[in-house]
Amino acid sequence: MGQPVIRAVGHVALRVRDLDASVDVATTIMGLAERRRSGSSVFLTHGAPDHSLEYIAADEDALDHIGLEAPDAQALAEVRRRVDAAGLAVLSDAPLDPGAGDGFAFVGPEGFVFEVYRDMPHVPLDHRPTGVRPNRFGHVNITVTDLDGMLDVLTGVLDFRISDRVTMGAWLRCNVDHHGIAVARGERAVLHHHAWEVQSTVEVGLLADRIDESGRSVLWGPVRHGCGRNIATYFQDPSGAVVEYYSDMERFYSDEDQPVRSWDEADHKWFSLWSPDFPGGFIERGVPPVRRDGVAA
Repeated sequence: MGQPVIRAVGHVALRVRDLDASVDVATTIMGLAERRRSGSSVFLTHGAPDHSLEYIAADEDALDHIGLEAPDAQALAEVRRRVDAAGLAVLSDAPLDPGAGDGFAFVGPEGFVFEVYRDMPHVPLDHRPTGVRPNRFGHVNITVTDLDGMLDVLTGVLDFRISDRVTMGAWLRCNVDHHGIAVARGERAVLHHHAWEVQSTVEVGLLADRIDESGRSVLWGPVRHGCGRNIATYFQDPSGAVVEYYSDMERFYSDEDQPVRSWDEADHKWFSLWSPDFPGGFIERGVPPVRRDGVAA
């Protein structure tokens, strides 16, 4: 295939009821830097990109949008053409975020909003983190009621490729990383977690230390997943969204010879290579896509 129209999952924007608590966790535990405030929004970043996390003060905890980075103007125009051809609703003809460069936003299945953009400004960051600063934003994990419907949009409109499958879900990539979006079938649509890559398992452990020092608890981990082979630790932020820090994710450097791998869902190896133990209530966590009046998903 030619160059995919999406080259990275670049950021996530969350509406939160407790803005101060959310920013505090993002800076003191996650090690992100506050780039700026604009209206009801706080923009945070892990490094040079203008932002990789946005919190929006609101009266509900919800996912506002997922940011997808297109490589160039031609790819951006092709995504817009496919969105229109698929009959998906365009929410905005410009990026939703002031620091996202050129782009637009559309509504995908079950109310998930995707902001597709290019040329986000990169500004060197002069910041000494108090938390465990990640190398970059890595991926999102979402739950939907119609798995096939979401996979059709991710693969047919956005050029994601499936790396691994189980009956109830799939892990899809848009670059060499094993996955940029993971999708699971569930009883409701939610953003389950957003994930950040760190240098090594040392930082994964340091994150757990920071969580403990803050009086919080780790939800799960360290664990090595079979799908992706990343070593991960999870905790919940004040909004109810889950945050993952991970290292050592599998990478694919050639799409031509990489078939979709299927896993036996009855065998724990797909979610944990080391142990069949799974924390109760973990998959039920997350925040729903924001409800937008007059917009049909």
